[in-house]
Amino acid sequence: MNFFRKSIVRKLMLLFFVVGITSLSLIGIYSYYKAKEAILQRTLDQLTSIRVMKKSQVEFFFSERMKSLDLISRSGAVREAMDRLNSHKHPPWPKAIPLDKRNAPMDTLVFSFGALYSVSSSGESSMACYELTDSSWVLSENNMVDKQLIKLSEIVAKSHREGIIDLSSRYPGDTLPACFIGVPVSSGSGEEIGMLALEVSIWELDNIMLEKISENGLGESGEAYLVGEDLLMRSNSRFIPNSVLLIPVNTTSVQNAFSNQTGSAIIDDYRTIPCLSSYSKLDVSGLNWVIMAEIDYQEAMIPIISIRNDLLLIALIVSVFIFSVAQIISHTITQPIIRLKNAALQIGQGTFNVEVAVRGNDEISLLSHTFNDMSQQLEQERNSRMTALYDGQELERQRISRELHDGIGQLLAALKIRFENYISECADGDGEAITELRRDFTKTLDEVRRVSYDLAPAGIREFGLDGSLGLFSKEIREGVGIDMDFASFGKFDNMSLQARNYLFRITQEAVINAIRHGKAERIEINLSEGAENYILMIGDNGCGFEPNEISKGTGLYNIRERTRLLGGTFTIESSSENGTTLRIKIPKIT
Repeated sequence: MNFFRKSIVRKLMLLFFVVGITSLSLIGIYSYYKAKEAILQRTLDQLTSIRVMKKSQVEFFFSERMKSLDLISRSGAVREAMDRLNSHKHPPWPKAIPLDKRNAPMDTLVFSFGALYSVSSSGESSMACYELTDSSWVLSENNMVDKQLIKLSEIVAKSHREGIIDLSSRYPGDTLPACFIGVPVSSGSGEEIGMLALEVSIWELDNIMLEKISENGLGESGEAYLVGEDLLMRSNSRFIPNSVLLIPVNTTSVQNAFSNQTGSAIIDDYRTIPCLSSYSKLDVSGLNWVIMAEIDYQEAMIPIISIRNDLLLIALIVSVFIFSVAQIISHTITQPIIRLKNAALQIGQGTFNVEVAVRGNDEISLLSHTFNDMSQQLEQERNSRMTALYDGQELERQRISRELHDGIGQLLAALKIRFENYISECADGDGEAITELRRDFTKTLDEVRRVSYDLAPAGIREFGLDGSLGLFSKEIREGVGIDMDFASFGKFDNMSLQARNYLFRITQEAVINAIRHGKAERIEINLSEGAENYILMIGDNGCGFEPNEISKGTGLYNIRERTRLLGGTFTIESSSENGTTLRIKIPKIT
């Protein structure tokens, strides 16, 4: 803070700089968050566009498959096969029903889609499922597929219109589950005679949903996928192979979509990675699916981070410019003020014939004119005062001369006569009185020395702290008879007297505690000088103690307080095996 208290130039520079940087910061922060909001919104809009496009493609895919299947169901080959299938009311079913070659053109249309199945309508206990091959209808022997086809047949028979059944595995360990679309097959008279079903494999949905090319709008981490009502994937993940019907997706977007909401949000995806998500429900009759389009938040933030870095670079350049301009303007404004300040300092030192150069017609120039007038008046006033002072001094000298002659001179003469008379009367001298006087004087002097020793550590002023601690260690070693070792490293002449006294008292307290309470047999004292601190360490080999449980009466409280008053730190380590070590560190400024 002293850096800014001493100079108006620095204050003005700081003012201009703070105002400029504050304005720049506000504009930068506003621009950053606006750009961030715009980029995130643009990314969400892009995801929404991809989601809408994928949704339309999936819905169109199922719609076209149903229309094509309905067209195929009206062919003569399908009706003929269904009639022949219904002619068998009970098993055993024929292994194959040959195709009528007259319907070969229809076969080409059929095989451009997926597997085609026919199911009779003779009742569940006598239903048979046949799969179309290139030359015949072959009896299906896949129990898992047959169960799905019979279930679909019941749905179609009940609604008398097309139906669809959700994805399911066709065999154990199936990595390409499929769903089935079914339409009723009617005879020439309009009577329903069975169901024609089309298998839709997951790879057909993946052809629509799965994007692995970053240029298609989903970048390196974006993907679009489908989720079923059981919260399992209905299309493969871009990051997890074979994830259909295996990976659960119970995110906020999925929950909102199943609540018939459409929108976008920033969420954690099924990988628990923050992402931008656009969601809606899929409009396919018979399927309760939702569609997601998502991209990782980190990838979406890449252009925002680039904008942030650009803003920081611009801010740095502008800050340097603002600082330079602030320095120029500050010096321009403050130069006249500095001249006035220097002139005022000269007047304060007694030089009154000072004149400030006046430049311009502004307020500071007017102040300079006024200052010059004031300095001239002060010069005149000083001349008048000095004249009066010299005159007054002469008069005072005359008065003191009279007082010395008439007052103190007479008293000194009388004192001289009395002193001479006393000497003549005590010519023989009273030796015993003089000896008593000398003894009392010596006793008084010893008492003064004792009080002085109690008030200030011995040798602090003469020998310094290290010398006093050395003497103290020697006295303890010789007087108490324990092993005392003292070492010092550094110079301590610049240490304040208060710090010397406090550190000496701390050492006294620690040594007394070690002897009295710790039963120590050896004590080491180290005093050292660091780059910024003085360090005092006192260690002993006593029985130790628990620092948190020790009472204030042992002297530790006084040690802590003295260290605190010096602005230092105090640590203590104590154990029954290693004794006690005190470390006191105080700043050199003390």
